[in-house]
Amino acid sequence: MRMKTHLCALQRIDIIDAFRGFALVGIVLTHMLEQYLGTMPTESIAAGMRQGPLDGVIEGLVGLLVRGKFFALFSFLFGLSFFIQMDRAAQKGVNYQGRFLWRIVLLLIIGYVHSLFYRGDILTIYAVLAFFLVPFYRASNRTLLVVSALLILGAGRYFVFALNGGQPLLPYGDMSPELSYNQAYYDALLSGSLFDVIGQNMILGHLAKLEFQINVFGRWYLTFAFFLIGLWVGRVRMFERLGEWHARLRRALWVSALLSVVFLVSAALLFGQPVEGEPMAFDSWRKMTALTAFDLFNCSLAIVLLCAFVLIYRRPAGERILSHLAPYGRMALSSYIMQSLAGTFLFYHFGLGMLGAATNTQTLGIAVVIIAFQIWLSAAWLSRFRYGLIEWLWRSGTKLKWQAMAP
Repeated sequence: MRMKTHLCALQRIDIIDAFRGFALVGIVLTHMLEQYLGTMPTESIAAGMRQGPLDGVIEGLVGLLVRGKFFALFSFLFGLSFFIQMDRAAQKGVNYQGRFLWRIVLLLIIGYVHSLFYRGDILTIYAVLAFFLVPFYRASNRTLLVVSALLILGAGRYFVFALNGGQPLLPYGDMSPELSYNQAYYDALLSGSLFDVIGQNMILGHLAKLEFQINVFGRWYLTFAFFLIGLWVGRVRMFERLGEWHARLRRALWVSALLSVVFLVSAALLFGQPVEGEPMAFDSWRKMTALTAFDLFNCSLAIVLLCAFVLIYRRPAGERILSHLAPYGRMALSSYIMQSLAGTFLFYHFGLGMLGAATNTQTLGIAVVIIAFQIWLSAAWLSRFRYGLIEWLWRSGTKLKWQAMAP
């Protein structure tokens, strides 16, 4: 019985790592199709991305099936990992809260360095929100679900819109491409040096990102909601009791698939017919409801992806295939930063300067190559070392002691 329990624990860790690798695949696809722009594209950049019907199809499919879904899965996994760390420490009689907060300070530093060359960095956002996550560790399951539901249903968005009517909250937060400070950012990407990019990102980039996070698009509130859901899933031991959860996961898959259709249609009807040549305005309660309906679509489809992954993984053939993603998931932080290094070098002027010149078809092909290479590299690296390079530095900094890299 003891051996069986041990094997189940190993399988649980593997499926979580494999699912993290799966979520990372979606992150790469999203960022590559956006060409690591980190803001709204200009008309000329957008036209360069879409030079044929296939480019439009690819953009539509990624927007429908990937963008907004895999960040939700990644955020969910962050909340789950938080629970696992706190729970394992508690089982040893250790209060991990202080160590976790120090770990998050280090993540904030790593994220800030990463953000200097890629404005769309998510690590700084995760680090800031993680400080608010700690008090919820001892909250009831009901509290976790109620708060996450309120956030996903748009409570943060409606509150902000009631205060400012959808106007920018922060200086330099308006993402309109024609504004001078946004033009300076485009110029840095299209014709500037690495130091020009860093100069644009070190302060103004964070103001623009924070505007997107806390204003009516509400990404910050959604991220925290997924943190709480991950915490709840860890607390109910879903990944430790997949046999018991199998029937519920199947029902959740089909119900969420149906809700995805309902929410997508609702969002389309609420947004209405766009005016040709004019940007979408987010200036009414109807548009706020439309944004929330689309968030609910993203959330429902993310649940479909989660349930489908787990159900497929539980089959022997599915596990054989999907387990190849486990090393990729174990090296998620290193791989995430490596993707950004590769992507910014490919698209920015200080590298190959492909921004607005590569089509969606081409960038999709590049993304597939990068994903395949990183999956292979992760397996090869972890066959020789215990951690990815950035994971090793983070772990060593957390423990204030160099950790052994040899397995």
